[in-house]
Amino acid sequence: MKTMGSQTNNAGKPWRVLIVQKFASLGGSQKSLVHHLELLDRSRFEPRVIVSNRGWLTEKLDELRVPWSLVQFGHWINLASLPRNLLLIARLKKYIRQHGIHLIHANEHWIAPPCYWAARRAGVPAICHFRTGLEDLTPRRIRKYLYGRFDRVLVVAEVLRKALAKEISDPEKIIVVRDGVEPFPMEPCYWGKRRTRVVINVGAIYEVKGQAKILERALPWLEENRRHFLLFVGGTRADSDYVGSMKRAVAEQGLQKQVLFLGSREDVPRLLRAADALAAYSTVEGIPRVVMEAMFAGRPVMVSDTPGMDEVVVDGETGRIVNFDDAANPLLQALRDMTSNHSGWETMGRRARARALKRYSIRAMSDAIQAAYAELLEQKNYGKKPN
Repeated sequence: MKTMGSQTNNAGKPWRVLIVQKFASLGGSQKSLVHHLELLDRSRFEPRVIVSNRGWLTEKLDELRVPWSLVQFGHWINLASLPRNLLLIARLKKYIRQHGIHLIHANEHWIAPPCYWAARRAGVPAICHFRTGLEDLTPRRIRKYLYGRFDRVLVVAEVLRKALAKEISDPEKIIVVRDGVEPFPMEPCYWGKRRTRVVINVGAIYEVKGQAKILERALPWLEENRRHFLLFVGGTRADSDYVGSMKRAVAEQGLQKQVLFLGSREDVPRLLRAADALAAYSTVEGIPRVVMEAMFAGRPVMVSDTPGMDEVVVDGETGRIVNFDDAANPLLQALRDMTSNHSGWETMGRRARARALKRYSIRAMSDAIQAAYAELLEQKNYGKKPN
C-alpha cells in the first residue's frame, strides 16, 4: 500500500469522505469511528457521516463538528424491502453528488450494499469495513453483501482476511486494520490478597454475546464465596427477554447481591479498574473491542475460543482462552485459579497491558484507514496537486 502523502484534490481542497454508520447507539464500531474522526487529518480529508438515528454517536459528531445526516436503512435484501433500498440508493447517490463526495466508507458491513451501488452510480470508490466474525463470511453472505465488489475491504483480524480471500477474485483488496483502543486514562491498580474478586463483562446483552453462558459457567464460583461479584455492563434490546431469563436464574440461586446488571454505562474505564478480570464470549466477533480495552486497563481476560481471538490473547500469558461448551467447565477452572493465584493473574494483567500498548493504538488504526482512502483517491486521479 502507498504511504500517505500530502496531496489534496485537484482544487487544492481536502477530499470529501462520506462515512456511513447504521446505528448511533454506543458500541464498538461507533467508538472506533469517533476515534478515527478525532485523528483524521482535516487538511487532507473532510468527513461527513450518515446515520439512521440520533444517539451517542451524533452527540460526539456535534462535539467534533462533523456534519451528519439521518437516513433510514432497511434489510438487504428481500422483496419487501426492495423499493426502500432502491430509494435509499438513489438518495445516497444524490447526496454524494450534491456534496461533492470523493469516497464512501461503509463503517459496518450491514449497510454495505446500498453504499456500494450508490458509489458505483455516482462514480466514486467505495470501502467496506467488516468487523464481525467468521460466521458472517459464508459464501452466500459474501455474495449478498457484495464484499468482492468493493474497492477495498477492511477487516479487523487476519483470520477474517484469510477466509474472505478464498471467496473473492482479488484478495489484494483486503486489508487488515485492527480496531484501535484509547489508552487507559489511569495507571492500573491491583488488589493483592483481597478476598473479594470481581469479574466484569461489557457489551450489549443479547444472545450472540453469550452473557447467559458466562453466567451459567460462573455460578459455582459465585456460590463458593459470597464475596465474589459478576458485573454485566451493557444495554439490552427492548424486544428480548434474554436478560430477563438471566435475572430469573440469578434470583433462583439467591445471587442478586453478587450478579449485578448495570446497564449501558460511559464509565467503563472506572469499572474495569475496579474489576480483577474480564470475561468475554461471542459467537460472531473474532475480536470484541472490549477485550483490548480491558488489556489496556491491565486486566487479564477470559475469552471464548472464537476464531481470531488468539490474535489478541496469548493463552496463559495475557489471559485464558476457554471453550465454553467443554463439559469440564474451563471458565470455572480459570476463575478458581484467579482467586487462588492472585499474583500470577496480576502478572498476566501487566503483560496484557504491555501487549495492548504495543499493538492496538487508535493512531495506528486511523493511519491505516487514511492510507486506504489516499491510495484509492490517488488512483482515481483526485490527487493532482493544485496549480
